[in-house]
Amino acid sequence: MKDKETESAIKIIPLGGLGAVGKNITLFEYRGDIIIVDCGIMFPGDEMPGIDFIIPDFSYIIKHKDRVRGIVITHGHEDHIGAVPFLLQEISAPIYATKLTIGLIQSRLQERPPATEPEFIEILPRDKVHIGNFFIEFIRVNHSIIDGVALAIQTDIGTIIHTGDFKIDFSPVDTMVTDLARFAEYGEQGVLLLMADSTNAERSGYTPSESLLSQKLSEIFASAKGRVIVATFASNIHRIQQVMDVAQKYNRKVVLSGLTMMKNVEIANSLGYLNFKKDLVIDVGKAGALPDKKLVIIGTGSQGEPMSALYRMATGTHRNFQAARGDTVIITASVIPGNERTVTMVVNSLMKLGAEVYHEQTKDIHVSGHASAEELKLMITITKPRYFMPIHGEFKHLKAHSDIAESLNIKSANIIIPENGDILELSKKNFRRIGRISLSRIYVDGNDIGNIDSSLIRERQIMSAEGALFVSAVVSQGLLVSKPEISSRGFLGNRGEEIAESLKKDLEERLHKHLESGHSTQEIKASLKKSMKNSVFKLTHRNPLIVIQIIEV
Repeated sequence: MKDKETESAIKIIPLGGLGAVGKNITLFEYRGDIIIVDCGIMFPGDEMPGIDFIIPDFSYIIKHKDRVRGIVITHGHEDHIGAVPFLLQEISAPIYATKLTIGLIQSRLQERPPATEPEFIEILPRDKVHIGNFFIEFIRVNHSIIDGVALAIQTDIGTIIHTGDFKIDFSPVDTMVTDLARFAEYGEQGVLLLMADSTNAERSGYTPSESLLSQKLSEIFASAKGRVIVATFASNIHRIQQVMDVAQKYNRKVVLSGLTMMKNVEIANSLGYLNFKKDLVIDVGKAGALPDKKLVIIGTGSQGEPMSALYRMATGTHRNFQAARGDTVIITASVIPGNERTVTMVVNSLMKLGAEVYHEQTKDIHVSGHASAEELKLMITITKPRYFMPIHGEFKHLKAHSDIAESLNIKSANIIIPENGDILELSKKNFRRIGRISLSRIYVDGNDIGNIDSSLIRERQIMSAEGALFVSAVVSQGLLVSKPEISSRGFLGNRGEEIAESLKKDLEERLHKHLESGHSTQEIKASLKKSMKNSVFKLTHRNPLIVIQIIEV
């Protein structure tokens, strides 16, 4: 029998967003009802060759899908909405989000349509909605994308404030400031738990205002003699607006490069979130008729993504443009941890081509969308939570944020640094871990979806590091028809022929013995693979992927 405290408690289950940047998703359960907050993707590291991105493990949600009452989205970044199309393949639930966020989700659903058309419920800041046994108010916050909201999740137990991604900007581009008054009102009424963005917890002071970037952009444009190429996140509508404003000021035309960039600008423009003259943006086909000093190219590639517009301009594989001497390139985004190598490679390539490059490491041309330490202190101070849970970030960010909370006299016993898969129980008198869910890392590889720990990924990892060795042999009626053939990729070096001949001789002897003994094809393949692995390591001290093919005729 459940005790009374468990009966009157909220379960909080983070399925992603902790210990790494990306894949944000958290479940809230109360009296049989579940709401899902955010549903994002995470981009793969170098250890996941060929993988497009990682999505959350939905197993627990699928198991309890009849209890899901709604999907609540805080803002339209990919690490918060990118996995929604995959979730809607498994469940059906209404989606609550602001106008731009809905537009961006609908765009993603065109690429991977769900079985049934989802219900979208558009909300505005300070709107209040009942979703099952939850009562939620949406609170405006500033971020590096328009239309971000925090959540005040209310039940009979008390109020949970979930900040989403936020910063406190007193002069944002759209003049819509973080609603500190509403946070403070909840603080006065009593906040049971604060769950707050930790991305910049290690940064002292305050995050600068987005509007400060306009002056820096204007200075760069004023000195640029040729084309200006700007790389930014396609979702950063404020940043795109600022670039367009400066382009208009200096009488330059704008070309958009990259499908996602064009799509997002079209969505934002149609919803009234972008403001520019009709003739400012021109088709790529007309760009060649303009002198370089009259052109601005806005594209993706701030993270060095291999398929992005900037990467292709830097490597000479872009269909329409190649970076060249005289170009001014502005990479206006911070580097996501793990992308440093690819961004550096792109910067080096651009500089070799003669372009002048402004990027975060050398020039002050990016403003973060996340609150720094003093803003985090302010959020904790005005909401006055009894319990505290840092979210969104690597462990070091979560730890730094919990230290900030302790410095503001929140007891360490009232702070939990969570992990993905934790089952947390929140009541009026307690906040504790009560269990764990085993989570798999799920990859998306084109149309294929699977466990990141699968043999497919392990094989790719081996091939990328050690190369591959392919063996084929033709047999007929228990006899070897011809000598086995060996080929390799990324493995055999200067001694390739010598090693191959040694392996062929050993293989031929072993094959004859197996065939004479009447072993099955599967038994022969397994035995040869094991013996080959040992022989190859003795000869080369390497462990390539070994593929054995026995052809029966």
